[in-house]
Amino acid sequence: MEWAVGLASGATVAAVLTFTQFLIQRRDKKKDQNSAERQALRYLMLYIIQERGKEMLSEGKATIEEKRSLRQWHDVYHKGLGGNGDADKLMEAIDTLPLDLG
Repeated sequence: MEWAVGLASGATVAAVLTFTQFLIQRRDKKKDQNSAERQALRYLMLYIIQERGKEMLSEGKATIEEKRSLRQWHDVYHKGLGGNGDADKLMEAIDTLPLDLG
């Protein structure tokens, strides 16, 4: 009879450990998916910032709305998504552009 209780207790502990391991693996997989999505969004935003920034630099001027919009994109890219600073120099150049008032 005692062996049956021991067997049942062992089976219960094994089931709990297996379930816990399953939950941990599922959480880790979800983290990986989020970081892959986050990384893709970061690359996409960097591409947009770079392309729009190059256009503004080639025009040699920018409206205040264009500068503000690009600055907001950069802030989300850099601060919100943890961008690595690749666009910082570009933004410095954009900030020096004369304003297009007309």
